[in-house]
Amino acid sequence: MVGLAHWHANLTLMATHPWLELKIEVPFEFVEPVAELFRRYGKGGVAIEEEGGWDPDIGESQPPRPSAVLRTYMPQTPAFRSKREIVHIGVALIGKLTPLNGIEEREIEESEWEAAWKAHFTPLRVGEHLVVSPPWDHGSVRDGDVVIEIDPGLAFGTGHHPTTHRALESLERLIKPCDKVLDVGAGSGILSVGAAKLGAGRVIGVEIDKIAVKAGRANLRANGVSGKVRCYAGTLPNDHVPSGWADIVLANINSVALVNLAPELRRALKPGGWLVGAGILEERRASVETAFAAAGLKIRERLRDDDWVAMLCQ
Repeated sequence: MVGLAHWHANLTLMATHPWLELKIEVPFEFVEPVAELFRRYGKGGVAIEEEGGWDPDIGESQPPRPSAVLRTYMPQTPAFRSKREIVHIGVALIGKLTPLNGIEEREIEESEWEAAWKAHFTPLRVGEHLVVSPPWDHGSVRDGDVVIEIDPGLAFGTGHHPTTHRALESLERLIKPCDKVLDVGAGSGILSVGAAKLGAGRVIGVEIDKIAVKAGRANLRANGVSGKVRCYAGTLPNDHVPSGWADIVLANINSVALVNLAPELRRALKPGGWLVGAGILEERRASVETAFAAAGLKIRERLRDDDWVAMLCQ
Protein backbone atom coordinates (compact mmCIF):
# COMPACT_ATOMS: atom_id res chain seq x y z
CA MET A 1 0.00 0.00 0.00
CA VAL A 2 1.29 3.44 -0.89
CA GLY A 3 0.61 5.04 2.50
CA LEU A 4 2.37 2.27 4.41
CA ALA A 5 5.36 2.36 2.08
CA HIS A 6 5.69 6.11 2.63
CA TRP A 7 5.62 5.57 6.40
CA HIS A 8 8.33 2.92 6.45
CA ALA A 9 10.52 4.88 4.04
CA ASN A 10 10.66 7.65 6.63
CA LEU A 11 11.47 5.17 9.40
CA THR A 12 14.36 3.73 7.43
CA LEU A 13 15.89 7.12 6.74
CA MET A 14 15.72 8.20 10.39
CA ALA A 15 16.47 4.88 12.12
CA THR A 16 20.00 5.78 13.22
CA HIS A 17 18.90 8.76 15.33
CA PRO A 18 17.14 8.90 18.70
CA TRP A 19 13.76 10.61 18.72
CA LEU A 20 12.23 13.35 20.81
CA GLU A 21 8.61 13.21 21.94
CA LEU A 22 6.99 16.63 22.36
CA LYS A 23 3.86 16.70 24.52
CA ILE A 24 1.66 19.56 25.70
CA GLU A 25 -1.80 19.98 27.23
CA VAL A 26 -3.75 22.95 25.87
CA PRO A 27 -7.26 24.36 26.36
CA PHE A 28 -9.57 22.91 23.74
CA GLU A 29 -10.14 26.22 21.94
CA PHE A 30 -6.36 26.43 21.27
CA VAL A 31 -5.94 22.88 19.97
CA GLU A 32 -6.05 23.98 16.33
CA PRO A 33 -3.09 26.42 16.31
CA VAL A 34 -0.87 24.14 18.43
CA ALA A 35 -1.83 21.12 16.31
CA GLU A 36 -0.88 23.06 13.18
CA LEU A 37 2.58 23.77 14.66
CA PHE A 38 3.05 20.10 15.53
CA ARG A 39 1.75 18.93 12.17
CA ARG A 40 3.93 21.30 10.18
CA TYR A 41 7.20 20.76 12.03
CA GLY A 42 6.89 17.31 13.60
CA LYS A 43 7.60 14.10 11.74
CA GLY A 44 4.43 12.42 10.54
CA GLY A 45 1.75 14.69 11.98
CA VAL A 46 0.15 15.22 15.37
CA ALA A 47 -1.71 12.98 17.80
CA ILE A 48 -4.57 14.60 19.74
CA GLU A 49 -5.86 12.89 22.89
CA GLU A 50 -9.24 13.89 24.29
CA GLU A 51 -11.32 12.64 27.18
CA GLY A 52 -13.30 9.54 26.26
CA GLY A 53 -15.61 7.19 28.10
CA TRP A 54 -18.96 8.16 26.65
CA ASP A 55 -21.32 6.17 24.46
CA PRO A 56 -23.83 8.10 22.33
CA ASP A 57 -25.51 4.84 21.28
CA ILE A 58 -26.97 4.42 24.78
CA GLY A 59 -27.96 8.04 25.17
CA GLU A 60 -24.93 9.39 27.01
CA SER A 61 -23.97 13.00 26.31
CA GLN A 62 -20.45 13.97 25.38
CA PRO A 63 -18.65 15.40 28.43
CA PRO A 64 -17.12 18.88 28.37
CA ARG A 65 -13.73 19.06 26.66
CA PRO A 66 -11.74 21.63 28.65
CA SER A 67 -8.38 20.51 27.24
CA ALA A 68 -6.56 18.05 25.02
CA VAL A 69 -3.08 16.54 25.03
CA LEU A 70 -1.09 16.90 21.81
CA ARG A 71 1.99 14.88 20.85
CA THR A 72 4.41 14.90 17.99
CA TYR A 73 7.80 13.33 17.38
CA MET A 74 11.08 14.60 15.95
CA PRO A 75 14.27 12.76 15.02
CA GLN A 76 17.23 14.41 16.73
CA THR A 77 19.07 15.45 13.60
CA PRO A 78 20.62 18.85 12.80
CA ALA A 79 17.78 19.62 10.38
CA PHE A 80 15.17 19.21 13.10
CA ARG A 81 16.87 21.34 15.75
CA SER A 82 15.70 24.55 14.11
CA LYS A 83 12.20 23.12 13.71
CA ARG A 84 12.11 22.28 17.41
CA GLU A 85 13.01 25.89 18.21
CA ILE A 86 10.22 27.15 15.93
CA VAL A 87 7.69 24.94 17.73
CA HIS A 88 8.79 26.28 21.12
CA ILE A 89 8.59 29.88 19.90
CA GLY A 90 5.12 29.28 18.45
CA VAL A 91 3.84 27.73 21.66
CA ALA A 92 5.33 30.63 23.66
CA LEU A 93 3.43 33.10 21.48
CA ILE A 94 0.18 31.16 21.93
CA GLY A 95 0.95 31.18 25.67
CA LYS A 96 0.52 34.95 25.63
CA LEU A 97 -3.17 34.36 24.84
CA THR A 98 -3.88 31.56 27.33
CA PRO A 99 -1.96 29.99 30.25
CA LEU A 100 0.10 26.99 29.08
CA ASN A 101 2.36 24.68 31.06
CA GLY A 102 4.89 24.46 28.25
CA ILE A 103 6.10 21.53 26.18
CA GLU A 104 7.28 18.35 27.89
CA GLU A 105 10.09 16.58 26.07
CA ARG A 106 11.20 12.97 26.32
CA GLU A 107 13.93 11.17 24.40
CA ILE A 108 12.91 7.79 22.99
CA GLU A 109 14.42 5.17 20.74
CA GLU A 110 13.25 4.70 17.16
CA SER A 111 11.44 1.45 17.94
CA GLU A 112 9.57 3.09 20.83
CA TRP A 113 8.64 6.01 18.59
CA GLU A 114 7.11 3.73 15.99
CA ALA A 115 5.05 1.86 18.61
CA ALA A 116 3.97 5.07 20.36
CA TRP A 117 2.99 6.78 17.14
CA LYS A 118 0.91 3.88 15.91
CA ALA A 119 -0.83 3.60 19.29
CA HIS A 120 -2.29 7.08 18.80
CA PHE A 121 -3.91 6.23 15.46
CA THR A 122 -6.46 3.49 15.94
CA PRO A 123 -9.54 2.82 13.77
CA LEU A 124 -12.26 5.42 14.15
CA ARG A 125 -15.92 4.50 13.61
CA VAL A 126 -18.04 7.24 12.00
CA GLY A 127 -21.75 7.03 11.27
CA GLU A 128 -23.30 3.61 10.73
CA HIS A 129 -20.78 1.80 8.55
CA LEU A 130 -17.75 4.03 7.98
CA VAL A 131 -14.42 3.17 9.59
CA VAL A 132 -11.39 5.44 9.20
CA SER A 133 -8.37 3.23 9.68
CA PRO A 134 -4.58 3.58 9.51
CA PRO A 135 -2.86 1.11 7.16
CA TRP A 136 -1.57 -1.08 10.00
CA ASP A 137 -4.81 -1.68 11.94
CA HIS A 138 -8.06 -3.06 10.49
CA GLY A 139 -8.84 -5.11 13.59
CA SER A 140 -12.17 -3.49 14.47
CA VAL A 141 -13.69 -3.80 10.99
CA ARG A 142 -17.01 -5.66 10.86
CA ASP A 143 -18.97 -7.18 8.00
CA GLY A 144 -20.63 -4.44 5.97
CA ASP A 145 -18.20 -1.73 7.06
CA VAL A 146 -16.78 0.73 4.55
CA VAL A 147 -13.10 1.23 5.36
CA ILE A 148 -11.35 4.51 4.56
CA GLU A 149 -7.62 3.92 4.90
CA ILE A 150 -5.73 7.11 5.74
CA ASP A 151 -2.02 7.24 6.48
CA PRO A 152 -1.59 9.75 9.34
CA GLY A 153 1.99 10.20 8.23
CA LEU A 154 0.61 12.11 5.25
CA ALA A 155 -1.45 14.41 7.53
CA PHE A 156 -4.03 16.90 6.10
CA GLY A 157 -7.01 15.18 7.73
CA THR A 158 -7.38 11.84 9.51
CA GLY A 159 -11.07 12.01 10.44
CA HIS A 160 -10.60 12.81 14.11
CA HIS A 161 -11.72 16.44 13.92
CA PRO A 162 -15.45 16.98 14.65
CA THR A 163 -15.98 18.85 11.37
CA THR A 164 -14.71 15.85 9.38
CA HIS A 165 -16.91 13.59 11.51
CA ARG A 166 -20.00 15.57 10.61
CA ALA A 167 -19.09 15.74 6.94
CA LEU A 168 -18.60 11.96 6.75
CA GLU A 169 -21.83 11.25 8.64
CA SER A 170 -23.76 13.59 6.35
CA LEU A 171 -22.19 12.07 3.25
CA GLU A 172 -23.24 8.58 4.34
CA ARG A 173 -26.82 9.79 4.86
CA LEU A 174 -27.17 11.73 1.62
CA ILE A 175 -25.26 9.80 -1.04
CA LYS A 176 -27.05 7.70 -3.67
CA PRO A 177 -25.55 5.22 -6.10
CA CYS A 178 -23.71 6.86 -9.01
CA ASP A 179 -23.91 10.38 -7.54
CA LYS A 180 -21.36 12.93 -8.68
CA VAL A 181 -19.54 14.41 -5.68
CA LEU A 182 -17.38 17.54 -5.46
CA ASP A 183 -14.94 17.76 -2.53
CA VAL A 184 -13.79 21.36 -1.98
CA GLY A 185 -10.69 21.61 0.20
CA ALA A 186 -10.03 17.90 -0.24
CA GLY A 187 -6.94 17.75 2.00
CA SER A 188 -6.00 14.11 2.65
CA GLY A 189 -8.81 12.97 0.35
CA ILE A 190 -10.70 11.38 3.23
CA LEU A 191 -14.11 12.65 2.06
CA SER A 192 -13.37 11.84 -1.57
CA VAL A 193 -12.38 8.29 -0.64
CA GLY A 194 -15.52 7.97 1.49
CA ALA A 195 -17.72 9.15 -1.37
CA ALA A 196 -16.14 6.71 -3.84
CA LYS A 197 -16.46 3.77 -1.47
CA LEU A 198 -20.06 4.66 -0.63
CA GLY A 199 -21.04 4.33 -4.28
CA ALA A 200 -20.43 7.66 -6.00
CA GLY A 201 -20.11 7.40 -9.75
CA ARG A 202 -17.48 10.11 -10.00
CA VAL A 203 -15.69 12.35 -7.51
CA ILE A 204 -13.69 15.53 -8.08
CA GLY A 205 -11.55 17.02 -5.34
CA VAL A 206 -10.00 20.50 -5.41
CA GLU A 207 -7.33 21.62 -2.96
CA ILE A 208 -5.21 24.80 -2.85
CA ASP A 209 -2.27 23.18 -1.01
CA LYS A 210 -0.12 21.34 -3.57
CA ILE A 211 1.52 19.18 -0.90
CA ALA A 212 -1.93 18.13 0.31
CA VAL A 213 -2.85 17.25 -3.28
CA LYS A 214 0.09 14.82 -3.41
CA ALA A 215 -0.91 13.31 -0.06
CA GLY A 216 -4.50 13.03 -1.22
CA ARG A 217 -3.54 11.24 -4.42
CA ALA A 218 -1.43 8.78 -2.41
CA ASN A 219 -4.44 8.03 -0.22
CA LEU A 220 -6.64 7.57 -3.29
CA ARG A 221 -4.22 4.97 -4.63
CA ALA A 222 -3.96 3.23 -1.26
CA ASN A 223 -7.75 2.89 -1.19
CA GLY A 224 -8.03 1.69 -4.78
CA VAL A 225 -10.35 4.52 -5.89
CA SER A 226 -8.11 6.45 -8.29
CA GLY A 227 -10.33 5.34 -11.15
CA LYS A 228 -13.33 7.18 -9.68
CA VAL A 229 -11.65 10.20 -8.11
CA ARG A 230 -9.64 13.03 -9.60
CA CYS A 231 -7.91 15.57 -7.37
CA TYR A 232 -6.79 18.92 -8.77
CA ALA A 233 -4.77 21.78 -7.34
CA GLY A 234 -6.81 24.96 -7.03
CA THR A 235 -10.23 26.09 -5.90
CA LEU A 236 -13.52 27.25 -7.40
CA PRO A 237 -14.25 28.26 -10.09
CA ASN A 238 -12.40 25.41 -11.74
CA ASP A 239 -12.26 24.28 -15.36
CA HIS A 240 -12.73 20.67 -14.23
CA VAL A 241 -16.06 21.43 -12.50
CA PRO A 242 -18.90 22.34 -14.88
CA SER A 243 -21.85 24.38 -13.69
CA GLY A 244 -24.57 22.21 -12.16
CA TRP A 245 -22.31 19.14 -12.13
CA ALA A 246 -22.52 17.86 -8.55
CA ASP A 247 -25.25 15.94 -6.77
CA ILE A 248 -23.33 16.57 -3.52
CA VAL A 249 -20.80 19.28 -2.73
CA LEU A 250 -18.62 18.69 0.33
CA ALA A 251 -16.95 21.84 1.67
CA ASN A 252 -15.17 21.08 4.95
CA ILE A 253 -13.04 24.23 4.97
CA ASN A 254 -13.56 27.30 7.19
CA SER A 255 -16.06 30.08 7.67
CA VAL A 256 -14.20 32.72 5.65
CA ALA A 257 -13.74 30.38 2.69
CA LEU A 258 -17.38 29.30 2.82
CA VAL A 259 -18.52 32.92 2.75
CA ASN A 260 -16.25 33.77 -0.18
CA LEU A 261 -17.08 30.62 -2.15
CA ALA A 262 -20.83 30.51 -1.49
CA PRO A 263 -21.85 31.58 -5.05
CA GLU A 264 -19.44 29.07 -6.63
CA LEU A 265 -20.60 26.26 -4.34
CA ARG A 266 -24.17 26.97 -5.38
CA ARG A 267 -23.19 27.13 -9.04
CA ALA A 268 -21.55 23.69 -8.88
CA LEU A 269 -24.72 22.03 -7.49
CA LYS A 270 -27.36 20.34 -9.57
CA PRO A 271 -30.95 21.49 -8.88
CA GLY A 272 -32.01 19.63 -5.77
CA GLY A 273 -28.43 18.71 -4.91
CA TRP A 274 -26.93 18.91 -1.42
CA LEU A 275 -24.18 21.12 -0.04
CA VAL A 276 -22.47 19.96 3.15
CA GLY A 277 -20.77 23.03 4.59
CA ALA A 278 -18.49 22.25 7.55
CA GLY A 279 -15.62 23.82 9.49
CA ILE A 280 -17.86 26.60 10.83
CA LEU A 281 -17.24 28.00 14.31
CA GLU A 282 -20.46 28.90 16.13
CA GLU A 283 -19.33 32.50 16.53
CA ARG A 284 -19.12 32.83 12.72
CA ARG A 285 -22.23 30.85 11.87
CA ALA A 286 -24.37 33.94 11.15
CA SER A 287 -21.98 35.26 8.49
CA VAL A 288 -22.01 31.90 6.69
CA GLU A 289 -25.80 31.71 6.86
CA THR A 290 -26.07 35.20 5.37
CA ALA A 291 -23.69 34.33 2.53
CA PHE A 292 -25.49 31.07 1.79
CA ALA A 293 -28.86 32.83 1.69
CA ALA A 294 -27.50 35.50 -0.66
CA ALA A 295 -26.25 32.72 -2.96
CA GLY A 296 -29.70 31.13 -3.07
CA LEU A 297 -28.96 28.22 -0.73
CA LYS A 298 -31.53 27.07 1.80
CA ILE A 299 -30.30 25.56 5.06
CA ARG A 300 -32.19 22.33 5.71
CA GLU A 301 -30.33 21.15 8.81
CA ARG A 302 -27.67 22.31 11.27
CA LEU A 303 -25.40 19.81 13.01
CA ARG A 304 -23.50 20.91 16.12
CA ASP A 305 -20.48 19.53 17.92
CA ASP A 306 -19.34 21.83 20.73
CA ASP A 307 -18.23 25.07 19.04
CA TRP A 308 -18.45 23.62 15.54
CA VAL A 309 -21.42 23.72 13.17
CA ALA A 310 -22.10 21.93 9.89
CA MET A 311 -24.92 22.90 7.53
CA LEU A 312 -26.85 20.80 5.05
CA CYS A 313 -28.16 23.04 2.28
CA GLN A 314 -30.00 22.84 -1.04
